[in-house]
Amino acid sequence: MRLLFLSTIFCLLVAIGAVSSVGVLKADDSDAADARAARRALDAGEIRPFGQLLAQVERDCRGRFVEMELEEDDGRWIYEIKMLGPQGDVAELEYDAADLRLLEAEGKRLGALECVPPGTPD
Repeated sequence: MRLLFLSTIFCLLVAIGAVSSVGVLKADDSDAADARAARRALDAGEIRPFGQLLAQVERDCRGRFVEMELEEDDGRWIYEIKMLGPQGDVAELEYDAADLRLLEAEGKRLGALECVPPGTPD
């Protein structure tokens, strides 16, 4: 449980560094460049803040947030979220960072999360 808590705190700190002026956790120059690009996208209104997505997921899903990544894929920003479902299954949910629309979901017993509509691509 403590590891899960520390992992969640670490992910939130990374998210804050990627989308706020608090700072950036640097692993190398490419990570810093990615963080600057994410910050520019947020400032330009191209992506929504992670806090809005987290609130949406916590409100709509039956599960626990584990970690998040923000990636740019072919000019589109994607939030990838890992969750623990109510029965302990790991699910990965991908959201469009511009409008927080669920794009894809992977994992077992996704229906138990209650936020993944049937037919969502995996």
